[in-house]
Amino acid sequence: MRLPTAGELRERIDILDVAPPYNAATGAGEVEKVFAAGVWAKIEPLGGDISAETMHSRVCRQQYRVWIRYRYGVTPFHEIQWKDRRLIIDGPPEHLAQWLLLHAFTVIT
Repeated sequence: MRLPTAGELRERIDILDVAPPYNAATGAGEVEKVFAAGVWAKIEPLGGDISAETMHSRVCRQQYRVWIRYRYGVTPFHEIQWKDRRLIIDGPPEHLAQWLLLHAFTVIT
């Protein structure tokens, strides 16, 4: 896996502290406060999958790889606000040199 360069950080994101109650459809929590605002990031859309929730609805889960410079305190219990999308961090952040790699997803119903 190739690490990004500083010039590839072209997107602005906010890292959010969240708490219950969680949205049953998307899994997103209630925003308590902004942990970090205006963080530069590289966002790589990955594949998605479609699964049936019930006979009458379909859910699409889009995966993302989010790179940011190392920031102390980012946990899987945070969420990412990117433009109009809320990304849910899926697993622990990977600390690679001066970078944090966050695996995240969003649910589209």
